[in-house]
Amino acid sequence: MIELHNIEIGYGHCVIAQYDGVLACAKGKFITLIGANGSGKSTLLRAISSNQHIIKGKVHINNVNSHNINSLEKSKLLSVVLTTREFSQFLTIEEILYLSRAPYTNFIGKLTPADLDFVDGIMEDFGIIEMRKRRLSTLSDGQLQRVLIARALVQDTPYILMDEPTSHLDVHHKAEILLKLRDYCHQHNKCIIFSSHELSIALSLADEVIAIHDLKLTFQSKEDFIASSILEKMFPSPLLDFKNGKLGLNI
Repeated sequence: MIELHNIEIGYGHCVIAQYDGVLACAKGKFITLIGANGSGKSTLLRAISSNQHIIKGKVHINNVNSHNINSLEKSKLLSVVLTTREFSQFLTIEEILYLSRAPYTNFIGKLTPADLDFVDGIMEDFGIIEMRKRRLSTLSDGQLQRVLIARALVQDTPYILMDEPTSHLDVHHKAEILLKLRDYCHQHNKCIIFSSHELSIALSLADEVIAIHDLKLTFQSKEDFIASSILEKMFPSPLLDFKNGKLGLNI
């Protein structure tokens, strides 16, 4: 379980979001992170993944303070898909996925047949196996986004953090990928926390919702979040109409 204990995140002494008590995210839950631009969604994910921007409080993973978890052990617990892309564009798809098995290989990084089969299965599921030999520099933004999602799953951690994982995909592919991730989460007992501006799709599929509004974090079931009518406060506009978590237009 990922637990945030009396957490405050921000920059310097400027708090951008806080939660009093313990916010606990369990395995087997598909959790969406919602907030307006600049509310602190990416900052919260970085706080969980690498203890950045924590002003106050602690992050625990499986009842251990994450400050006390070394990098190898954390790489077996937590994988991330962030908006920054810090990797060599000369790698091929299969090479970057093979590298994500590094926490489980021996000291020379040798992959077992089981590792290779596991990577192939993820590539098949996410529609990239036919272009496995292509270099990352040749991919479209949407294709690269699929690779980055696959890379996180290949790492095979119980907890997966994703910052706008469908940002470069067409609308039907956004729904397809989020549905695949929801099913993967439930079938393999993972905890996936993903930020999204695709409100209707995210709320249709999520089990629970972390919301950031007015410098506060809230954590609720999807049903309680929708019933709270907080969406109208988060995105105030006479043009928008939120009904049962679905976004419509008043035109």
